[in-house]
Amino acid sequence: MSKKLLKYDIIGFIFVSITGTLAHFVYEWTHENIIAALFCPINESPWEHLKLIFFPYLIWSIIQIFIIKDIKILPAKFIGVFIGMTSTLSFFYTYSGIIGRNIDFLNILSFFFGVFVAFLIDYIILKSEKMQKKSETVSAVVLFIVMSTIFILFTFAPPLIPLFKDPITSSYGI
Repeated sequence: MSKKLLKYDIIGFIFVSITGTLAHFVYEWTHENIIAALFCPINESPWEHLKLIFFPYLIWSIIQIFIIKDIKILPAKFIGVFIGMTSTLSFFYTYSGIIGRNIDFLNILSFFFGVFVAFLIDYIILKSEKMQKKSETVSAVVLFIVMSTIFILFTFAPPLIPLFKDPITSSYGI
């Protein structure tokens, strides 16, 4: 199982990296389509850029469930993506706080770092065979739904704090 799991996480890393990179441009490519806005960044705020990890990772997790025919991977997947998104924000705020400005290359690197951390964490948890109880799986499903809902809600009504502020236009949400 360990080699198979590693293979799926490498494929998943590639899938999420490519899909997330493309998702960065979808809202603009679709002429600000409201459906695209739900799942893709609508501005350059740090919060909106977390969609680049979260939704492709969720899609890959669902694909992986069908491939391996085991929904019990969801707790590890949720913990992985949550820590991956947190790592992205930590990377971004640490480097920009030290340097005092944003650098596009480092912003991009923070995305790939977060994706890597997400898959590393889920691999470690899945390899340990912990977090496999039915209650944990149900909790993970609920948390994925809650997180998806929060992303969609905050697209339209984000809190007025720096995490949600577009540094280019100084706007919030749609």
